Order: sequence, then structure tokens, then C-alpha cells
Amino acid sequence: MSTFTEVKGHNPANIRKILEMSIFIKPAEDDDEPIVAVHDETGVIVPVGYEPVGLTTKDDGASWSREQDVADVTSHGYSEPTRRDWISDVRGLGFTMQESKRSVFELHHGVDLAGVTTDANGNFYFDAPARPAGRQYRVLALGKDGSGPDAIYVARWMPLADVVENGEQAWSEGDEVRYPISLTGKVDPTFGTSFREIWGGPGLDHAEMGFPAPAAG
Repeated sequence: MSTFTEVKGHNPANIRKILEMSIFIKPAEDDDEPIVAVHDETGVIVPVGYEPVGLTTKDDGASWSREQDVADVTSHGYSEPTRRDWISDVRGLGFTMQESKRSVFELHHGVDLAGVTTDANGNFYFDAPARPAGRQYRVLALGKDGSGPDAIYVARWMPLADVVENGEQAWSEGDEVRYPISLTGKVDPTFGTSFREIWGGPGLDHAEMGFPAPAAG
């Protein structure tokens, strides 16, 4: 007969923390490749074209949201729905950027700054468009737990995302200039999903997580 300790299935080694994090973005293009891995024998993988947004606020971190709606069918004589259909499942990501640089400006203001020039005195400028263009992005959030041979990488990829909210920005003596932003994922017609989660790294214990061991070769 088994003891409760033997059958309860608790494993503290599977508790993860995102101790380090970086968020990468790129404008969506037709020839973009899907992201299926974030680590191999050479190290961490970040696809070409994805630009880091840089430092983000510690207290906010990365906030992942999920809004779901269902449509219920009720029937006479039953106290609970007799049919339930999922009609909406929307994922979102919110974070606050701290670096004032081009990739942050483009994301926060919704503009393409590729054509910006700097004058002889070191000035550059850009204008808000008369009507926001609603640029679409691909977003890769990459987190890390552990280090060295124990490192574990957790990534979430939104292959198609819209900026849905730019938070209030304050200029004050006590705080840095911040760029709060919220994005919502949409199903990309090419990749067939709005959200992908990827795990990798030398510290993964696949058996303890309930997954197959790495394929041979």
C-alpha cells in the first residue's frame, strides 16, 4: 500500500520563477518564420529582426491577461448548462518600458522612425500621425530561471499583436520617464495561433515535467 507522500505527486523542483526577462518586438512581415525554439547547443536563440525594448519596471514585470467568453445553452429541467461553447479567448501582455530609444518610441507612439534624420546640431524629431496606422507586431517575451547548466528558458510568442493601450506618462523629478503599454494577440492566419509557449534550456528535467526526453540527434 502506498503512502500519501508517495502518491501526492508534489515536486518543488517544478516551481519556476522568472528571475530575468527581456521582451523583443518586430513589425510583422509576410516572410517571417515561426518561432519554435529559444535554446540550442550554441545558446539562446532570438530570431533576426526582433529588437529588445530594453529595461522594464521591476514591480510591473510582464503581466499576461486572458479574457474568455462562453455561450451557454440551458434546458428545462436542468440546473446547469447543457451545452457550452467557447466564443472568445483573447490573450494580452502589459509592461512598462524604461529606456528612451527608437524601438520604444516606435512601439509607444505607433510610428515607423526608419526615416528620421539627425541635424548638424544633434537634433532629431518625429511627429504623431494624423490618424494612427495601427501597426502590427510580433512579440517575443523571454524569461530565465536558474543559471549555467541549470538555466531554464520560458518564452511566450504572440505572432500577431496590436497595441491596444498606452498608459499615462508622467514627467516628474522622482521617477524616470516610463512608457506603459498593453498589447493584445490575434490569430495569425499563417501560423494559426495567437499565442505560443516555449520551454528550453539545459536545466529542464523533461521527465519530471511530464514530457518526452529530447529527441536523439
